[in-house]
Amino acid sequence: MLNIHPALLPSFGGPGYYGIKVHKAVVNAGCRVTGPTVHFVDEEYDSGKIVGQRTVQVFPTDSPEEVAARVLKEEHILYPHVVAALCDGRVAWNEEGIPMIRLVTEGHEWQ
Repeated sequence: MLNIHPALLPSFGGPGYYGIKVHKAVVNAGCRVTGPTVHFVDEEYDSGKIVGQRTVQVFPTDSPEEVAARVLKEEHILYPHVVAALCDGRVAWNEEGIPMIRLVTEGHEWQ
């Protein structure tokens, strides 16, 4: 089972970190980068193996709502990418058990 979280885990994850609460915490912490994470679900909140992440810039004048809108756009790119990689058999695990996505383009083999 996969989950999408609106921050770059392991930061801003766990009980109580969902929806706009995540983006408020990101802005209040002064982060300059955030983004969605797709991870496998396990028995703990937001602690499963990370399959994919994308980043967005956070500007000093951003509101949590502006950050949320930017992250949501990236969620709509990331989640289908990860699901397609799983369905296509392009996910492999390294020796430490970390999932990697085989790219379908020339150049870099793993993401």
